[in-house]
Amino acid sequence: MNYSTKRRQLLLSMIGVALWLGFACNNKENGISEGPYDPSRPVKITEFYPDSGGMATKMIIKGENFGIASEDVRVYFNQKKAAVVESNGDMLYVIVPKQPGDECKVSVAVGNDSLAFEKTFSYITSVTVSTIAGKVGVQGSTDGTLAEAEFHSPRYLIIDAEKNIFVSEFNNHMLRQINEESNMVTTIHKGNGMTNPNAPATDADKKVIFVPNDGGNVFLEFDPELQWAGKKISPRPAEGESFSIDYKHSLAPNPKDGMIYTRAYNGQLIKFNARTKAAYVVAIDLMPNSDGYLYFHPKDPNLLFLCYQKKHCIYTFDLTTKEHKLFSGTLNQAGWMDGEREFAEFNAPRQICFDKDGNLYVADGGNHVIRKIDTNGIVSTVVGIPGVKGYRDGNPDEAMFNAPDGVAIDDEGIIYIADYENRLIRKLAIE
Repeated sequence: MNYSTKRRQLLLSMIGVALWLGFACNNKENGISEGPYDPSRPVKITEFYPDSGGMATKMIIKGENFGIASEDVRVYFNQKKAAVVESNGDMLYVIVPKQPGDECKVSVAVGNDSLAFEKTFSYITSVTVSTIAGKVGVQGSTDGTLAEAEFHSPRYLIIDAEKNIFVSEFNNHMLRQINEESNMVTTIHKGNGMTNPNAPATDADKKVIFVPNDGGNVFLEFDPELQWAGKKISPRPAEGESFSIDYKHSLAPNPKDGMIYTRAYNGQLIKFNARTKAAYVVAIDLMPNSDGYLYFHPKDPNLLFLCYQKKHCIYTFDLTTKEHKLFSGTLNQAGWMDGEREFAEFNAPRQICFDKDGNLYVADGGNHVIRKIDTNGIVSTVVGIPGVKGYRDGNPDEAMFNAPDGVAIDDEGIIYIADYENRLIRKLAIE
């Protein structure tokens, strides 16, 4: 965040305080100017201020016949509902919601009346990179508070429904849990069947955690109802099936068929039932001899995305048609280029994930950046300086990483990053 943006946000915060004080004084000096909402009278809107701001900006809306029950008044910024703190009949005190859009139509609804301003509200996006846990360049396995914790080799991560962050420590054979609310880092599992854990995944409900060991046909399951006790899973061929898993790097639960998908280093795509362990071959010869990282499209459960680290590109596989085709990147060519997905370049990308809107995020570790492929097929660098490794928090354009191999995103759109060589867990908060 640059200096001018900080000044503007500080000014808006001061304006918000002044608005609230003015609202409170108006009520105190003049009393409530109107009674309850009268459905026989029209609702009127006259003005709102300020006309720009970010998440949690305080706004005053003036008009008539709002009533005095704030819970009966609905205010929207585009389609995002705002919090109405108070209504005194002809004035509303409102809190701007998170990320409603760049230019927002402000509308007010009371009873059966609904009105919208012609003037729009300009939403100011604040994006900040910060370090959650770990100490720069320090290899360790210390648990404790976020400030005390140390990581050895944090390579991949996933987030469950309770906002717990699970981190695979590849070279230290550990699974760590981070809870920002409780300010704690805890080791869930170490050794005891866990060897070089790769990218973890949740089940479709985001409750149970699955972690693939790097080599062989062994996965581990961690269920919160069993106090996160690790349980080994070794999928076995269903009747008439035959497969071989030499190495695997990722898992992808499918919300449609309830199966868990994984891809072996030898190019076999396999699905298995986590309860019965019965496994089936879905496809063969999917880019053999390359690490592969999987994720299903959130709006099309038949479309599986596969990121091939050694091939520097991303493919899709359609479960219905069995079509396996290049989605983004240049096959066997490492580089960095933003723009249209067909012409973009990556450098040893690893973990991938989608947000709920269908934007794909890529941990482009070889370029030391996080990339995004939006729903229009445009590739952009979200955070980091391409080709430059280092460590720095703050503005996304200035933040620096060192081999960020893992990326995950929560339901609020916060991006979490496993900064592998810096031994850190970082996050990018967009508000």
